[in-house]
Amino acid sequence: MDSTSGTDRVRVYEPVPNVPSGAESLFAGFVQKLTELTIVRMGLSGALVLLGVLLMLTGGWGSTLPYFYFGVFGGLLAMWTYVLVLYRRVRSLFGEPYHRLDIAADGLFTKGSRVSVRLPDGRWLRTRLTDGPRVQLAGQRRLWVLGTGRRVFVRVPGAMWLRAARIEDAPVAGAVPAELVARHPTPPSHDPVIAAHRAFQARRSAVSGVAFLAVGAAGLAFAASAADPGSGGIADAAGVGGIAGGSAVFLMLGLLMAVGSLRIRRPITEDGWVELRIALDTPFVPRARSAVRLTGWALYPDGRQTRFRLTADISLAANVAMTGQLWLLGYPQPGKPAKAGLPGHPCLGSFRPA
Repeated sequence: MDSTSGTDRVRVYEPVPNVPSGAESLFAGFVQKLTELTIVRMGLSGALVLLGVLLMLTGGWGSTLPYFYFGVFGGLLAMWTYVLVLYRRVRSLFGEPYHRLDIAADGLFTKGSRVSVRLPDGRWLRTRLTDGPRVQLAGQRRLWVLGTGRRVFVRVPGAMWLRAARIEDAPVAGAVPAELVARHPTPPSHDPVIAAHRAFQARRSAVSGVAFLAVGAAGLAFAASAADPGSGGIADAAGVGGIAGGSAVFLMLGLLMAVGSLRIRRPITEDGWVELRIALDTPFVPRARSAVRLTGWALYPDGRQTRFRLTADISLAANVAMTGQLWLLGYPQPGKPAKAGLPGHPCLGSFRPA
């Protein structure tokens, strides 16, 4: 079984029309988990800001160490506060249903990551999408909109995440019509959505790795100078030790991201999609993590059955759980891991037979 027989073979998890968004158990649970995680992150950032205040009150007025804590963790606290406000807005809309928005052939304009969609009343919906979802939208021409008024949220088919959007009277200045992307079945090695998504992941991983390495190196240099009595720094063990330890973690994460970017850049060589039927061991419960793990039984096209372990992003995991369908990039070799995905959608994972 493969996707060459038609795109209707690919089942996708989407909102149910005319049903309150909060009644969608996976989505509501996922937003709740994200809200709780954001509150924890706010608490940690706030505690480190308070540590900066403590360092200042205990004699650090002439040192730059407290201001380092204010600048880094104060910025993180502001960011997580903004994210929490967005999640609160989403939860306030749990009583409202999603509205399906079908996009006309000439109703989609883009400028970089900014997307403008013409509404039936002539106004424009503006949002930002990364490379993969933007290419998907250029071919699928369908969005789900949550909320009314000028500030809403949007969701592309097959996705668990939302993006904030605004309703304006005109598209983004300088935006050009998006080129139509064909939706006919495409091998993994030529899937434009998968290619765009992997390119974005590689670029994001590389940029994040460089940023983490730079922050880690700067933190270690700062801690070394602050602990040196001859340089005019302070020798506060808690403050300096905290920066040194955090900087070491940043350096390790930066190296991992840089290596991950190189791995993502490896080309996809598989020339066909293979469909597996899936039965999970336990019901899928979303977690507020970038990657989740599923286990269960898989049925191969030739009738063989095997236990499996799937590590995937939250969107692919939700699609597998709700449709009972898993697509592999190429036919897997016995006992060997294989790449997993969703044809024409920016979802990826790793399939490993038990």
